Amino acid sequence: MSCFLTLSSFVGEDQDAAAKKLALMFRMAPQQASTILKKISKGQAWQTPQGISDQQASVAENYLRSIGFQVERSGQQAVVDQIAGAVVLEEEPPSDEAGPGLSGSEDEIEGGPPGSPPGTGNDLRPPGNGGTTKPGGSPSRDMPIGFHGTGGGLFKIMLINWILTLLTLGIYYFWGKTKVRRYLLEQSSFAGDRFYYHGTGGELFKGALIFGLMLTLFNLGTMAIGSVWGPQAEMIAKIGSSYLILILLPVIMVGAFRYRLSRTAWRGIRLSFRGKRKSALWLYIKGYIFTLLTLGLYWPFFTIQKQKFWRSNAYFGSQSFNYDGEGKDILKAFLLLILLYVVTMSAPFALPLLIPGISKELAGIAFALAWIPLIIGFLYYTVYLDRYNWSKTQFAGGVFNYDATGRQWFMLNFTNFLLIVFTLGLALPLATVRSRRFLADHLSVAGNMQLSQVVQEAQKSSALGEGAADGFDMDIDIGL
Repeated sequence: MSCFLTLSSFVGEDQDAAAKKLALMFRMAPQQASTILKKISKGQAWQTPQGISDQQASVAENYLRSIGFQVERSGQQAVVDQIAGAVVLEEEPPSDEAGPGLSGSEDEIEGGPPGSPPGTGNDLRPPGNGGTTKPGGSPSRDMPIGFHGTGGGLFKIMLINWILTLLTLGIYYFWGKTKVRRYLLEQSSFAGDRFYYHGTGGELFKGALIFGLMLTLFNLGTMAIGSVWGPQAEMIAKIGSSYLILILLPVIMVGAFRYRLSRTAWRGIRLSFRGKRKSALWLYIKGYIFTLLTLGLYWPFFTIQKQKFWRSNAYFGSQSFNYDGEGKDILKAFLLLILLYVVTMSAPFALPLLIPGISKELAGIAFALAWIPLIIGFLYYTVYLDRYNWSKTQFAGGVFNYDATGRQWFMLNFTNFLLIVFTLGLALPLATVRSRRFLADHLSVAGNMQLSQVVQEAQKSSALGEGAADGFDMDIDIGL
């Protein structure tokens, strides 16, 4: 039998702590829980929008009363103005009464029942992005992307992480990584509302343990082969297992990216990744084989196919991102980069022919200097690809726009490099924040992004791929 819980008042002392516990119990965003608590404190009752089992209700009722809520249980639901399991995204004027990142009437902000996926049973009416609204309800300006973190704030987190990682002989690394990721995500915002990260260090630690066990079994297997058939067979087995792990890298990447997106939420709705491991495995195997057979000419097409796989299989709730890039569009830029590589690499070897008697020292200096234009060219090609890929990415009628130039991208990376080198790595947090802010400053969403209903659909995922990615020291990040 199902029933409903109604929170009629709050008599506790610490509202901030109560809001955090409410968010954890109902698996909602902290800002949403804070707004609900404000509503309750003003004497307005809040009720779970969906029926829950008697067992769930008993546990939730006792816990909520222990932290200061007055709770009532009923067998039927009160009349509420909401659509369970959906988020209505419309442009509305901001409300001064709502907490940071939320606006509109507090009566419109509801949460889901205990045990439901985050965002289930929510009806959030988020604020407008500061722009005007056309008669048809369409926004008339871009929706901004922001980053609000500071180098000092991230430095404090990373400094504590470094110390605790050393004291725990590396075990704290996974919890420290989660804290950094949570800081960077929750300091990022879209259309005025910040993201929220639900991942935990324990999940990463468990994933790393499982992957470590798998590697141990591989090593034990190769040792067993060596003890039976000799050292040569053991060496062949080690080489074969190494190639097998390399082939399986796309599978590991899918697991890591699926975990990361599934733990990221915005306005109470989580992101997810629905690409298949088999599809990724075949895509990468085919791409590398064709690139080898075409002496590299297939690489631009392979690059676009990878972007299409990662972006088009990313979802926000029930809505997928779309990517419509084509390899032929970037082929010219790729060939120019290859031409630059051939010219810069052949120039030092051509110097003895052009300048007979040139010393080996000068030839070595010329060879070192030849890398400079190549590195600059690669950076310009990278930002060109970023602009192209974002321009081909759409979501719910909106198109992403990335307007960074090659010069801006080069100066960012060059100054970050100098900061890290001359501070012996201490400026890494500052460099990270500068890169995040650079992306936010140059990335926006143009067009009429209007989502009538984005339904929360929880996707199963684990941290095994994330732990494996740590084992390979891979950073799975496409800027979403």
